Amino acid sequence: MKIYKSKKELIQNQISNNDIVLDVGFWGLDIKAGNFDWVHNILKSQARGVFGVDLYFDKTKLEKPENYKKQSAENFDFDEKFDVIFAGDLIEHLSNIGLFLDSCKRNLKDNGRLIITTPNIFILFNFVEKVFKKEPSVNSDHTMYFNFVVLRKLLEKNGWKVSEEIYLDDVWPKYKQSLKRRFLYGIYKFLGLFTDKFIENIVIIAKKDESR
Repeated sequence: MKIYKSKKELIQNQISNNDIVLDVGFWGLDIKAGNFDWVHNILKSQARGVFGVDLYFDKTKLEKPENYKKQSAENFDFDEKFDVIFAGDLIEHLSNIGLFLDSCKRNLKDNGRLIITTPNIFILFNFVEKVFKKEPSVNSDHTMYFNFVVLRKLLEKNGWKVSEEIYLDDVWPKYKQSLKRRFLYGIYKFLGLFTDKFIENIVIIAKKDESR
């Protein structure tokens, strides 16, 4: 299975300079408006045009504030139809993914693509913690976790066809982590020589199922 080493590599390989892109949940928690490595800025450097939607953002830090709307990821609408809707590390925070997918359908061109990245539930850290704790540690803002099988089924039930499944190995060594996590990431790298199933994140690329 294909593996990308960063979101930048994912974007450069999946988005063309002719695409008009909507970045859902673009503001998020890791705001680096002046940093070229901020995912939203990477999208802007790659695509012909980029729009954004989030519940909160600072318009004074945006070059084209008219391209952005303060709306929920579960209910948004633009006059523009998009070639690509990008949802990076978003769906695991939502209360109702079905509503999000319906909003994507309304705002995506008929031949457009939905790109979703989300944590992989089957990472080694979760298995190790399950041995020593009742439940593995989780992000307190997450409402659900996925693997390829569950995410594919979710999309199919909501009128989408999955066109590609990809691993995204972009965690190490960007973030400050506990010694335990850093040790486990080292093990990930070693195991990665033999299997990709413990990679931290997964990517699904989907299109609207026109038969439904």
